[in-house]
Amino acid sequence: MSMQKFKRNSLTFALVAAIGSVGIAGTASAAVHLSDNGQGQVLIYPYYTTRAGNDTYLSVLNTTALSKALKVRFSEGKNSRAVIDFHIYLSPYDIWTAAVVNTANGAKLVTADKSCTAPAIPAGGRDFTNFAYSGATLEGINVIGGDGETTSLDRTREGYFEIIEMGTITNTAINAAITHANGVPANCAVVQAATMDMGVASTLIVGGQSARAFKATGGLSGTASLVNVAGGTDFGYAPVVLEAFSPSLVENIWNYPDSIFPDMTSTERTSLVLYKGSVVSSSWNKGSDAISALLMHDNIINEHVLDNTTLSGTDWVITMPTKRYNVPVHNQSLATDATSLFSPFTSKFWGSGNSWHGACERQVNYPSYWNREGGKVTYVTFGLPQPGSDTPLCWETNVVTFNGSRVLGSVNEVNVPVNFENGWVRMPFNATDIPVINGQTDGNGFTHVTAAQSLTSFNGDTYFGLPTVGFMVQDFINQNAAPGILATYGGNFNHKYTSRISRFLP
Repeated sequence: MSMQKFKRNSLTFALVAAIGSVGIAGTASAAVHLSDNGQGQVLIYPYYTTRAGNDTYLSVLNTTALSKALKVRFSEGKNSRAVIDFHIYLSPYDIWTAAVVNTANGAKLVTADKSCTAPAIPAGGRDFTNFAYSGATLEGINVIGGDGETTSLDRTREGYFEIIEMGTITNTAINAAITHANGVPANCAVVQAATMDMGVASTLIVGGQSARAFKATGGLSGTASLVNVAGGTDFGYAPVVLEAFSPSLVENIWNYPDSIFPDMTSTERTSLVLYKGSVVSSSWNKGSDAISALLMHDNIINEHVLDNTTLSGTDWVITMPTKRYNVPVHNQSLATDATSLFSPFTSKFWGSGNSWHGACERQVNYPSYWNREGGKVTYVTFGLPQPGSDTPLCWETNVVTFNGSRVLGSVNEVNVPVNFENGWVRMPFNATDIPVINGQTDGNGFTHVTAAQSLTSFNGDTYFGLPTVGFMVQDFINQNAAPGILATYGGNFNHKYTSRISRFLP
């Protein structure tokens, strides 16, 4: 078994031991898992925004000596409908940078980077579109169609994005075309041509060689920053990184630039999760369930800072990147519901005709919060959706704001009132026995009469909670920096989690 793909630390040895013990054939690439060194095949960026004066700056870095074909997809935050997607072709050791900025109606992507994209991004940028969430409303799980929510371009102003390695490029002529000479690729038109096909069935010959891409090898990393020039803040973060994403028996996962694939369903259907000192290997009904297993948490833990003297505020970003594969759109005014819901989500999506919007995940046990001296309050106004009360997590990308501080200015937000000026919160996900028409189909293909925030594999392992990624942001204002001068500061910190897996041990 090759060990070059992993750092030699405790997680590496645990993964290798697990692979040997469960008899997974081949190398560690046989099961998708979280990267332990910040590099991998897939990057999940939990949040982008152009609201409240923010722009979002981003980068993706190829740390390897191999050229890479990458899929980039930005999804709006309400129902994860794609607002732009395209390919990037990175030569060895290349880095690509861009920014998401505000427009009069929505948002757009701009870049001064010279690395090849397909299609090419114009000098003035590419506007985000509402194509995937406009038009006739379609019942069920779809990638396009109305969903009962607004079709306004304003919806494109916040969400999340992902970058997926589709394969490595071994064709000499294509490599030469995308490699920089004096800072500019030799000929981006080669990969931007409508005839370019690097897929597994490609018969295209370029420079006397097959154009087919070879298997993804990882080595991608990235950054993102939410920059507010007027406000003087910069919330920088690193994406969540997945390794061994590409299926072991597939040569590559390249698809045309206008394809919905690859996405989170394009991965292996076996996951490896480090849990209490050992590794749980689980097999799933679909690839997105394997990704959900990696991100399942039964509690999110983080701090809040609301100092009156520094006018500070706190927001949490909570994104559920596999929700769109499991939650159908259902118009509640229809007499018959023929839609299917999949674990671990417990609510179907609709935008109007209801006392709340979206597909709301409720919390049976309300969040608990403590002050900095250990004082605890167990119940706050957050949880079951009732008319006139606060709303639970209803969107694909949610922003939880504390005491209405609205640091990020999100429209996908929920307010959590707290009594402590400063402290920390534990937010649980453990709902069970939720009524749902047509039941809830689990990760092993079994359909339950009621829904629960849990996911059970073919192996009988049950993961509790919801699959989430995200971070906390906080800002401060020093009103005494100098006479007549205000100084603004911003900071952000990844969420902490607890996990719970009930293992089936034959």
